[in-house]
Amino acid sequence: MDNIIKTRLINELNANNEELKSLENLLKIQKEKSNKQMINNFEPSIIIEDFLYHGDLAHAIDINLLVDLNIKNIINLCDCQLDEQIEAIFNLLWIQNLEDDFHGNINKYFDQTNQFLFECKEKNEKVLVHCQAGISRSSSIVLAYLIRYNNLSLEKAYEYLLEKRPIAAPNCGFLIQLIRYEKEIKKSKSP
Repeated sequence: MDNIIKTRLINELNANNEELKSLENLLKIQKEKSNKQMINNFEPSIIIEDFLYHGDLAHAIDINLLVDLNIKNIINLCDCQLDEQIEAIFNLLWIQNLEDDFHGNINKYFDQTNQFLFECKEKNEKVLVHCQAGISRSSSIVLAYLIRYNNLSLEKAYEYLLEKRPIAAPNCGFLIQLIRYEKEIKKSKSP
């Protein structure tokens, strides 16, 4: 991580040394584990078999693909509204106005998206989590779920996600928020 990014994280997000160290570890994992080779872009990545799919906008607008995969639910993290036909067929949670940048406050959506995913899991229904490119915003939401409900550390969750979706790469601002979220979850689970 270069000094400009580090300075911005400190000045703009009040990142402390512990958070910066965690971020450096996550970026190291990303560098070691990510695979920039072409992945199968025709279908979303299967994160949890028969439940959690992770993709991009092209997957979310392909009704035939969604029906073939038996996906019933969609979390849309793009500003693009999905087609009316898609909205009529699928249970949709649309998170609007979430910029994929340093200042995008994705943390405020973790409880809402985790609850949506939890309810889908309880109903044994498949869900697609997507953003424009399927790289940053959607990856952050999937990581928050893995931390909360699969009891994984952020590092382990990210390693797992990169095995399933090698292009997963939340921006540094989102990673700082995930570091803080993990800490919050740990604190809430301790006696």
